[in-house]
Amino acid sequence: MKVLIINGGENSCPGGVNKTVRETAKNLSLRGHQVILLQENPYNKPEKELKDGYEIIRIKTRLGNILYGFSFEILFKFRRLFQDIKPDIVHLHGYHALLSLEIIKLIRNLNPRIPIVFSPHLDVYRSSIAGKYLWNIYNFFGKSIFKDSTHIISPSNYEAENIINNYDISPESITIIPHGVNLIEDQERGNLTDKPDNGNSLDNLENGNLTDKHQKTRDKNETCRMLYSGYLVERKGVNYIIESLNYLVNVLNFKDVKLTIIGDGPEKDNLKKLSETFKLDDYVLWKTFLPEEEYINEIKDSTVFLLLSNSEAYGISVAEALALRTPCLVSRKTAIKEFLNEPGCLGVDYPPKPELVAGKVLEIYNHDIQVGPFSDKIRTWDKVSGDYEKVYQELLYGRRI
Repeated sequence: MKVLIINGGENSCPGGVNKTVRETAKNLSLRGHQVILLQENPYNKPEKELKDGYEIIRIKTRLGNILYGFSFEILFKFRRLFQDIKPDIVHLHGYHALLSLEIIKLIRNLNPRIPIVFSPHLDVYRSSIAGKYLWNIYNFFGKSIFKDSTHIISPSNYEAENIINNYDISPESITIIPHGVNLIEDQERGNLTDKPDNGNSLDNLENGNLTDKHQKTRDKNETCRMLYSGYLVERKGVNYIIESLNYLVNVLNFKDVKLTIIGDGPEKDNLKKLSETFKLDDYVLWKTFLPEEEYINEIKDSTVFLLLSNSEAYGISVAEALALRTPCLVSRKTAIKEFLNEPGCLGVDYPPKPELVAGKVLEIYNHDIQVGPFSDKIRTWDKVSGDYEKVYQELLYGRRI
């Protein structure tokens, strides 16, 4: 089948939405489908590009960032592109920009019968009064995206329930398909597997599932390594991680600890100032977003991965850390609390108290925590794409082939 995927961001950039788009596009291509990805071009990349078996078409927009993702260029060019591509099915990603509303209205005018799958990646948190006000205005118009979609794919029970309760969507219109993990690529199979000669015994794959259990053992003299990776925005709660590090170092006098923070974003300067206030410069290592291989090594070398966020539609970084057998500590909030059912993931109430987070970190550090076996929530992108394929087939043919 010919699948047209539409994404408002640049799929090569970090972030859960972009990772979902590029991994599913790649794996759907490996399954023999023709995949075309249409997106904006904020970084002046090539207008057309072949990557990992799928085609990328980028449209340069001059005012997209100012107009909350609305693009006059896409408005004028999309009609011709849509007629040239002639897709069998469209998969639209992202609720948080006018692009999604703009595109779905155009498609419905061009071809009212074509199946449109929508993945909202719905973040419910708004940090400012202005943001909440604008969000309410956008929601007034944006709700029609759900009504105009043929089917909705959601990665978590939390997001699905939010859609059902707040957007008047029936449960039958939603399929829950958790996101995937990307470990070590086996080019011959197009699967993500563990290499037998690399000294790891991390991954026992059964049809894309990670089914074995593992205890991450370490030298008792080894430094406690805390890790966060993601965008540095207020809702991610990185300030709570720094406050907890302060409690470990300056209250409990536990000095054998390092915190690595990977990422960039508008809160970075504020977080660095917070670290300086607590005199933690010797304990915090700041890194920009890393290539995947380096990122994987950072997770493997860490004692604990932390995500103390206020709002997540899923939490791919937690799934990745668990898949690489690193224990995780998350807030019992929104979708990430669903990972607490996975062995190796511990939780704290939100807002996190530094003394409780510090206690959990020491618990993980002082004990060999069992990680796995996992539920179907943690599996490879190949299996995720197979589930997408089943949804597409049922919409097109009335049955799963």
